[in-house]
Amino acid sequence: MKLEKLAGVRKAMAGAMAKSWAEIPHFAEIVQIDAKPLLDRLAALRAEGQRVSVNDLIVHAAIRTLAIVPAFNGVFVDGAIERPEGATVAFAVATDHGLMTPVIREADTLSLADLSTRIRDLSERARTRRLAPDEFEGAVMTVSNLGTLGIDTGFPVINQRQTALLFAGAIAERPWVIDSQVVARLTLYLTLAADHRIIDGVTSARYLGALRAILEEGEA
Repeated sequence: MKLEKLAGVRKAMAGAMAKSWAEIPHFAEIVQIDAKPLLDRLAALRAEGQRVSVNDLIVHAAIRTLAIVPAFNGVFVDGAIERPEGATVAFAVATDHGLMTPVIREADTLSLADLSTRIRDLSERARTRRLAPDEFEGAVMTVSNLGTLGIDTGFPVINQRQTALLFAGAIAERPWVIDSQVVARLTLYLTLAADHRIIDGVTSARYLGALRAILEEGEA
């Protein structure tokens, strides 16, 4: 039997996830959305020459939804809620040295184009280990997208000193009802795990409902 010791990012992640699972009372809610407006929006932006991805649109929509449901823009710390002035959101990046979650500061002030540029920059620097320590700190939530790996949905673990984690699954054809008829439709599952110390089920449902409306109305 070979013993593989954890080190570096993987060791830090193991400790942080164990602490999060032990200390944060998680609950999760899931919605299935019609992905066609999202894909139509993506195609239109690319036709205009914009370099954007599905993930960029989901992150952008998640940031916009924080302004609609501001209860999520805060973190539970020592029995109180810390609320930042602006919105700082993290996103997950798979690297050869483990999963990284760089943060986007002042995310609510960025246009979609600027946000996409920031995500590309942070992703590249995460993969080449060029992120500064403070570029992992201060987020209220993380967006994680495993859709490109074919995962439909899951139960995400919230990162330390954050309130929620939004998990996006694969866009795939699934049964969908239109005018009482079952048809094949490209859909997407979104799972939101939240900290039950400061977020209740109704508030989480409002966030997912607002996020769903942005994505299904093609306004991401």
